[in-house]
Amino acid sequence: MLRNLTQYAKQAYVEKSLFIYHGSTDLKKGRGMCFDLDYVTTETGQTATDNWGARGLKTVELPSTSNNNAFAGVLTQNYKGTGKVQIVELALPGGCAEIAQRVASAINTGLVTCAVGTGIAGLFGHGGFKGRGSAIPLQTLAAATSGNLAFQNITGTATSVYSSVTGLTTVTLTAAGTALGYVDASIDASSYEMTVWGGATAADSSTERCPSGVYPVYQATGANTFTVTGDTGDGALTVQLTKKDLLTLAYLCDGEESGLCDYFLPETAATDSPMTTGMSIVLGGLTMAADDDAVVADGTMDGQRKGFFMLGTLTTKEMLWDITSGFTLSGTGAAGTLLSTIEMDTAGEWATLEWRQYGPTAADGEWQLTGISDTGVAIA
Repeated sequence: MLRNLTQYAKQAYVEKSLFIYHGSTDLKKGRGMCFDLDYVTTETGQTATDNWGARGLKTVELPSTSNNNAFAGVLTQNYKGTGKVQIVELALPGGCAEIAQRVASAINTGLVTCAVGTGIAGLFGHGGFKGRGSAIPLQTLAAATSGNLAFQNITGTATSVYSSVTGLTTVTLTAAGTALGYVDASIDASSYEMTVWGGATAADSSTERCPSGVYPVYQATGANTFTVTGDTGDGALTVQLTKKDLLTLAYLCDGEESGLCDYFLPETAATDSPMTTGMSIVLGGLTMAADDDAVVADGTMDGQRKGFFMLGTLTTKEMLWDITSGFTLSGTGAAGTLLSTIEMDTAGEWATLEWRQYGPTAADGEWQLTGISDTGVAIA
């Protein structure tokens, strides 16, 4: 019998379970975790050829490009990384959780998706595919001066300069200093942090590369300037400014794997690769002297999804995705036409693929083009 119906009615539905963590990295409440499905040791009975239960949906680790198709859940509290065996509690897909969300949202609208990447692994950012690893926001989070999300920048126009003398990076971004409380004594700028999805030298994308990461805000120094602790690199950044360790309520999607999201930083004349599955969100605000010629690897099992989304715009040259094995359904014949490349450069453009594997190895499969945003996306 419910003795306090009022209290019960105000509690979100949460499913929880306990898992094993071996890492030395500290874990924060609200971040997503993935299963380590290839966990092995050199001990007898614990190698890749053994049916060792510790890798059977028991051991978890931070999201990465090697486990992004095995989302486990969201941390319900903080844990100190010891490098030794410890038990951690996760909120599971199919229920609700407080998540470390770092982008704007509207209640019960759209998705936010768990990220992989240096310093941002487990944070929930821009939405990718629906499924495990994505979440439906259950509260509105709008960018507002002195709000939980003080400022959102998706165009790659925040510029950073690091000082080795002070140990601070000065960031210039129109109106961001005001949003953090410049000339408003009631707002403590140091209660915020800056999430960097990535960045580079705007003029050429290559002179300096700025990795993803989270940096505590130190001070608002002007209407359009603020400082953060640490070295972000000197370049054009794509950033969000939120309260430190911000948590929001969300429903954790269940079902097939979303594949999570990586934040892809283009580079002139590069021959790099995105995460094999999931959504690659391409950062902009950069001038490219030559295409980034990125190789999209084959999938590993039937039904995997791959997507590309231009968060910002690239100037002069393109983001060129080289599809290792692919086809469209727009031609004649059972397999349509060969798909070799997808080219895009403008904010809002997207393309999606699904892996079709007909036999036991990747040689028996191909990526099938399932959609593009518009004619601005060139396929060949």
